[in-house]
Amino acid sequence: MSDDTATLPRRRARLLWTLLGAMVVVGLVPLVVSHYFLIRINRDSLETLERKYLTRSAGGIATDIQNLLTNNTQQLMKIAGNVRALKRALPAGSDPFMYAAQTGMIADYITPDGDLLGMRILNRDGKGAEAKPAQLDAAVAQELDLALQAALKGQVYTGTFQYVTAANQPAVVIAVPVVDDGTNLGAVEAIVSLRRISERIRDEGKGDVTAFVVNRGGKVLLHSEAAVEVQHPDFSYLKIVQEFSKAPVRLTIPYDDTRGGERTTMLGTVAPVPGRDWGVVVQKPEKLAYASVSKMVRATITWISIALAVAILAAILFASGIARPVRELAERTREMANGNYHQRVEPKTHNEIGELAENFNAMSGAIESAVEQLRKAAHENHLLFINAVRMLAAAIDAKDPYTRGHSERVARYSIAIGKNLALSEQDMRNLRISALLHDVGKIGIDDRILRKPGALSDDEFEVMKGHPAKGAAIMSGVAQLIDIIPGMKYHHEKWSGGGYPDGLTAEEIPMQARIVAIADTFDAMTTNRPYQKAMELNYVVEKIKSFAGTRFDPHVVDAFANAVKRGDITIDEQVRGAA
Repeated sequence: MSDDTATLPRRRARLLWTLLGAMVVVGLVPLVVSHYFLIRINRDSLETLERKYLTRSAGGIATDIQNLLTNNTQQLMKIAGNVRALKRALPAGSDPFMYAAQTGMIADYITPDGDLLGMRILNRDGKGAEAKPAQLDAAVAQELDLALQAALKGQVYTGTFQYVTAANQPAVVIAVPVVDDGTNLGAVEAIVSLRRISERIRDEGKGDVTAFVVNRGGKVLLHSEAAVEVQHPDFSYLKIVQEFSKAPVRLTIPYDDTRGGERTTMLGTVAPVPGRDWGVVVQKPEKLAYASVSKMVRATITWISIALAVAILAAILFASGIARPVRELAERTREMANGNYHQRVEPKTHNEIGELAENFNAMSGAIESAVEQLRKAAHENHLLFINAVRMLAAAIDAKDPYTRGHSERVARYSIAIGKNLALSEQDMRNLRISALLHDVGKIGIDDRILRKPGALSDDEFEVMKGHPAKGAAIMSGVAQLIDIIPGMKYHHEKWSGGGYPDGLTAEEIPMQARIVAIADTFDAMTTNRPYQKAMELNYVVEKIKSFAGTRFDPHVVDAFANAVKRGDITIDEQVRGAA
């Protein structure tokens, strides 16, 4: 009996015990993983629900404010329409504004439960019907005068936040012009109560929730706490208000509130009111907002800790024999998966795991050698391909002494634009080749036309317009280049239509072609040509911006302008005279 045969039972017995320990681990891992993801899923769900509640609440109030202002503006426009109709119905020379005053027309619109606290229907001389609270605040009266002047200029006016002391209500002044046959006859303006919004905010701010409306300067306009609403404090120190002041967008974030001398971490949402510089903030102490999350996490951790303790005690006697070598092998395998193929494992056991380590070393060595050869070959092939493309592009440019280096520059500009569009690596490779070969169709154009120093005739231009299709036809025979044809074939299409060869518009034009079109135009305008001198960079950028939406995709134009601003696109001074 050989030594190997004699040791075989011992090796199997040792591996058996190791596998028994592994079975315990197999039972332990699902337990840990399942509880981990259970905690994470439940926590994310509860936090998301709380954030959604705050977001819906703030967004609902902002929508209510917008609807109230919009509805009352529309009502005033209807009243203005009634005044206009009244003018046409009255005898010639009659003043509909004075008629409205005599007939008490305003009384029909001001009701105890309505939004209108006061109204004026005035002609250009400031005469007509009006009804407003007694002892009107000076600020509100001044706002009414400002609104009247704006409406008399033909503007629809929505004023700033006001407080009507006589009515004990927050309000805003709205005014609309009365126009008939292009003539501004006067204005209809009203003091619109924000009482319903204030009540909605107080209803929303019950319990642990606080709701308020601030302007971009951080001043509180409405608050769920009556005492705070009266004070109109400055909340610009709150992070969420600061973020709203920078950019009026909907946002949900945690932040610290030190009001009252006590620091409290809040979870809040701000929702901007469309068309106004107001933002609605709904906040709640983060500790209370996530109370259910903390409770769930504590309960889950308690039970999983008990289960883990039992499982660890059962597995600890068997795990050490397999954990160390398997862990090391797993680490080396992970490194290989990340591209580090020089990994090796030192065999420390004589069982199947040790044999696996030896096989791993042999495999990693073979893979490392093969990958290195493939990488070298791929690099050489890529360089060969790119250089061939560049030589072909240079040969094309050489047909026309005025376009020397044109294709290389168009490729460089296209790559800069693609970078600012965050294109993928593969798209950037295709874009580069497409830009290099965008004029390959000029191979099929008569040199007499290409080299003509003056303007082309209509017939010659028709021939020249065929070069994109010719280039696409030339490259269509190479299957590996099929992805670069769009940029070659369609780089003379226009965003609004009317380009060639197919007259595509907007999104019909492939992204490659939209990019190459701008890069091609940019190079043509910044290099000397027989028919024009090179133009200044700033002038060219503004000129290309002016073509956004007509010749070029506005989104790509923005990326181009950003590339110039960041310095990704520059013009060498020698290029101006060398092209």
